[in-house]
Amino acid sequence: MNSLLKKGEMSGSPQLSDSIEPSSVGHRFTIVLFGNSAAVQFQHDNILLGEIQPNIENVAISMTVPSELKISGHCVSVINLIGLHETAVDLHPLTGQLVNENEIIAFIFVVRLGRLTDADKMGLEWLQRVFGDRVLQFVMILFTYESQEESDSIIDDLKKNSALDRLIEKCGERYHTCSKNMNNLSEIKDLTNRIEQLFIENEQQCYTSEMYNNALGERPDLQNEDLQNRTCPSGKNANLVS
Repeated sequence: MNSLLKKGEMSGSPQLSDSIEPSSVGHRFTIVLFGNSAAVQFQHDNILLGEIQPNIENVAISMTVPSELKISGHCVSVINLIGLHETAVDLHPLTGQLVNENEIIAFIFVVRLGRLTDADKMGLEWLQRVFGDRVLQFVMILFTYESQEESDSIIDDLKKNSALDRLIEKCGERYHTCSKNMNNLSEIKDLTNRIEQLFIENEQQCYTSEMYNNALGERPDLQNEDLQNRTCPSGKNANLVS
């Protein structure tokens, strides 16, 4: 396990004693994890997320201070947005900062294997609403399982579940599996390799602030909010002088 090093002391993150030298890190990238909170198990040996579930009241902290890991020669920053689509929290004031301060190369959609719920479907809709349709080219589904038997049956599950098949198709047929605990180093290594491959397929392009700003311009809720902010309570334009 000498290819994984915890960088810095982050509360709730796994403590791993073996490490690699910083000079051996070949690539640095940032990923966002989002999806149903029931699809993951927060615990001390969870490599990606640690044991502390995000505090919705302190969402700004979890977004702007990614945890950093070194995995298989990659320096990986993980931004944890798990479960945020299940709340009424308005992320608009913070998402712009998230995009501007981080070069995000992948959005990992965490879904419980074999249990596609309405909350799962809402997760992807939420991502598109916040970041726009172009974000889909950066999305990869991460199916989590509790037993190896579940992982082995994924092909059968896809054949039986047309909704799941459509979800995968929408995400460019990109998916990976790992345990719900996210404590299997081999699986996490494979995941980082898949993420790097996605980065190559996207011609080494990150999700950009330009993409985000274009998405903002297409959001009717923000357009209405902007119109209200520029209008007096009487309904007259605030810039007009009576």
